[in-house]
Amino acid sequence: MTFSSMVRCAAVAACIAAAGMSAGCVKKPNKDELSKLDEAKSAAESAEKKLYELKQERTRLESDLQQKQAELKKAEDERDNIKQKVGK
Repeated sequence: MTFSSMVRCAAVAACIAAAGMSAGCVKKPNKDELSKLDEAKSAAESAEKKLYELKQERTRLESDLQQKQAELKKAEDERDNIKQKVGK
């Protein structure tokens, strides 16, 4: 289960819990329930923002890695060519 899935599950669970509490005798959720729901929503939004930022960073780091690997390959090829020339 991915982090995003867990966040969504937590948000859905909070909504269901809030709906369950307000489904009794009271027609409207009280201030405490609304506050908890807002907190859960805020936490879910924050987690999704953090997930987006981390995905962006991962993409950047993977790109950097590919560039460094290409540079390494080029340097190794150059080294091997020099070894061959010196060895002859």
